[in-house]
Amino acid sequence: MDGLEKYKDWLRKQNLRRNPFTLEINPFLVVGYNQQITKLLKNIEQQQKIILLTGPTGSGKTSIISYVSKKNNNFIVLNKPPREISGLLSISDFFIRDLPFFKKIFIRKPKKIEYLPFFLNKIIKKPKVLFVDEAHEASIEVLEWFRVISDQVQNLTIVFSALPVFDDILTKNLETLKKRIVERIELNALTKEETEELIRRRIENVGGTDIKPFTYNVIEYIYSRTGGFPRDVILLCNDLLNLGAEHDSEIIDINLIDKKTGKEEKKINLEKLKDLSGKQRKIIDILVEHEPITPNEIIKYLPDYPSDKHALRAINNLLKRLLEEGYVEREKTGKTYYYKLSPSTRTMLVRY
Repeated sequence: MDGLEKYKDWLRKQNLRRNPFTLEINPFLVVGYNQQITKLLKNIEQQQKIILLTGPTGSGKTSIISYVSKKNNNFIVLNKPPREISGLLSISDFFIRDLPFFKKIFIRKPKKIEYLPFFLNKIIKKPKVLFVDEAHEASIEVLEWFRVISDQVQNLTIVFSALPVFDDILTKNLETLKKRIVERIELNALTKEETEELIRRRIENVGGTDIKPFTYNVIEYIYSRTGGFPRDVILLCNDLLNLGAEHDSEIIDINLIDKKTGKEEKKINLEKLKDLSGKQRKIIDILVEHEPITPNEIIKYLPDYPSDKHALRAINNLLKRLLEEGYVEREKTGKTYYYKLSPSTRTMLVRY
């Protein structure tokens, strides 16, 4: 039996139709964040103009957008903002899709950005919601036009979904847009109970029972390693599932996890985080925005070195110290190491 067949056979023995821990966006598998979802829907019901949904990488922003948007045909999702102003013109397509057939044929879409607000006012007759995911990747010019659209278009709510750095971007470049954000909804991490429920729901969704093949001590381990961030939980569960299949184990117990995988993460606290050097904090800031990232990719965000060679040597030394202290983790893909924040660091930054 080859490796793939062995893996499939192990899944069948666990009564799993397939791997439950893939990074699919499934609104029916959303767990937790009830308070945040309620607040989001309340502000939408009030027809507030601009709302910000924010949280670190892997906190579940896109999943919540998918979950909420499935409930209402008047919710429109822009998975990524356009890089150029001209790209904003294409959002008119989303708003004309529900128009009568003949009206769609003869409608004249705007060819200049200046005419877009007038056009949207003509065709939006009932409240609509535009979700803009990954808003932190938008150019300043595009964000400025989102502000104009929000100001001038009636019956439209804009929900930005972005990393926490989005606030800094607005503070430095678009204070006028920042002041128009009526509500900031922050996604932190799941509780231990919610983490367990996320695992259970995914397993049962593909035919499994409760948290099997995991045991409760492994659930504790998963929570301590991931800090309760949904994406990290799913990725670690996937790794552990593969480990169970590799050893053809009936259960995935803490004893199955080898010393390297199961080594205890070093604990950090806010005071230790504040004591980092300026360059170490800069590395942390880069990881917050761009993880996972390689040392060579970090170079472009640190232009103060005389050469790339000097920069790479310094960055590797900084990463080595941060790795030893438990602030960052790394994974090897081929011959390249990718660095990301450790769960403890990410949790501490969110709480801070």
